[in-house]
Amino acid sequence: MDLNAVLLEEDIPGVHPAQQQRSRRIRDAFINSGVEMLNSMRLADLKVSDLAEASGGSVGSFYNRFEDKEAYFRALRAAAIASCNEEIQARVNIDRLYELEPEIALDELVDLMADLFTGPMRGVLRESLLRILEPDDPWAPMRDSAREIMRYYRKAFASQFPQFGEEETKTRLSFCFQLIVGALQNDLVNDYHVFSTRDETLRAGLKEALRSYMRLPLD
Repeated sequence: MDLNAVLLEEDIPGVHPAQQQRSRRIRDAFINSGVEMLNSMRLADLKVSDLAEASGGSVGSFYNRFEDKEAYFRALRAAAIASCNEEIQARVNIDRLYELEPEIALDELVDLMADLFTGPMRGVLRESLLRILEPDDPWAPMRDSAREIMRYYRKAFASQFPQFGEEETKTRLSFCFQLIVGALQNDLVNDYHVFSTRDETLRAGLKEALRSYMRLPLD
């Protein structure tokens, strides 16, 4: 995922509009630095002074663009969801799914989600997940993206499993996605399990589980 190619929406509460190209560059430098730093710390531990140093800006320039750290986190979340959605549309759009065999499409679903959860946005996703009970529900945009993925898969493959029938197939595909996301969310906050995204074990285990559940060849 190319963070520099992500277009940040301009109506984020607490994020001051960047009217000039230089202002947008400074804003985006803060965002890119924050994305990287959250991979190794929580937002509460992230100091604006350290962020300014990492981005080549200043504390003053930070507050010229973000009302506070919560507004800044909203900008990070917007960048993360934009980046994730670009990856989703590139890899599992409905036209591409129609070209794939069901077992390959399920493998691709595992790889896509694992790549999103282990990619540059991992820290932002972790922070969002850990704050899921907050009033603005930082995880809600990811949930919306998940629904879109499932719409694509149900539309493309509902008739590809005659042993189940279309309605049961749709239900089973939804459970496949639930299994993937549940395992990856667990790995996101508890990365000490035997199967992990630190190597290929979790991906391989999920692919085998999905193929078995959907009664597809395991090789």
